[in-house]
Order: sequence, then structure tokens, then C-alpha cells
Amino acid sequence: MLHTFKVLKQLLLLIFFTLTANVSFAAEPPSSVWRLGIPVWIGAVAASNVAGADAFAIGTGPSDDVISNEITLRWNQEMGYRFSDDFWLSSYKQFSYTMWQLEGEKLSHDSSNNTIDLIQGFRWNFADNKWISYVDTSLGLSFLANDVIGEKRLGGSLQFTEYTGVGGYFSPRWQWDFGVRHYSNNYMYRDNNGINFYRFIISYNYQKSDR
Repeated sequence: MLHTFKVLKQLLLLIFFTLTANVSFAAEPPSSVWRLGIPVWIGAVAASNVAGADAFAIGTGPSDDVISNEITLRWNQEMGYRFSDDFWLSSYKQFSYTMWQLEGEKLSHDSSNNTIDLIQGFRWNFADNKWISYVDTSLGLSFLANDVIGEKRLGGSLQFTEYTGVGGYFSPRWQWDFGVRHYSNNYMYRDNNGINFYRFIISYNYQKSDR
């Protein structure tokens, strides 16, 4: 019980600072009830792991005048192939929910977006539990609520999403990633502006122990 409480406390603090950091980017953020309720709910999901995930993550980052916040669950973080003692491949499946918001704009349909991402990822590991340990690459499908945000015309609700980044470990349970997430439709639609988000991510690994 004490361990669960400590995890919940850490996650809530992390989510709080992530979300409140983005309040400064919007002239009229959501109501205080919304701002309080969502991170508390996310923290409860993360601490209880009701989805049986291997890892939980939150991320944040900009793309010009658009800010995004991402909530992620990962499964099947498995060894793929070991090329040598110092270089090996692992894989994972990922589900993400992301909210986009135009900087300095009131929250509305035209100034925001919501996406669901279904992703297959690969991790190219070159160290174990070090500050810099791997390179991530992933590809998946995204479903957008709004295909126009600001000057960006994304063409349609179905998009491809790619991510490339580098990461490492604070501890066996806690890790960080920094990279670029790209959305575009590969010209399935007439409009295909695409959008790139620089993304900083903190993850908590349920299946690992800090001992």
C-alpha cells in the first residue's frame, strides 16, 4: 500500500507540473474542475494499472504555435533480437491519447484537437539502465477529431504517426525520452500539411524493480 501511494504521489506531481506548465500558453485554460479532475483520474489509472500495461507515460511539447500533451500506455516491452552484448532490439505496442491546443487561444473546436494513436514501436538499445540507453522508432495510425488547426490543414481524420527519439533511465522504473513526433497522411487526402511535435516524455515501468 505504501509503495502504491508513493507511486500515485509521484505521478500526480508529475502530471500536475506538466499540465500547469502549459496553462501559460493559453489565454483561457479549461475550468479548474477540468484541470483538477483529469490529472487525478490519470494518476489513478496509472497507479492502479487497470489496463495491465507494462509502462505508463506522459509527454508534452510544442510545434510552432501548437502545444500538445500526451498520455500513453505501452505493452509487450519484449526482447526482439540481440546483435551483440552491447546492442539489442526490443519492441512494444502503444496506445496514446493526445490533446493539441493553439498557443494563446481560448479552448474551442477550432483551436484544439484530440487524437488517438495506435503504434508499433522498436527500441534500439545500446546500454542497460544508463542515462542515455536507447533510440526509439515507432510507426502507427492516428485518428483525429479535427483535421484543421490554426494554419495546418491535415486533410482528414486518419493520419500516420511516426516518432524518433533518444532516451535513458533515471532508475530501472523511471525513464525519459526526447524526440520528434510527426503526423501526416502520405497524400491520402488533397491536403497534407503535416505537423511535427518536439516531445519530452517521462515513463514509469510497472514490470521493473528499483531494487
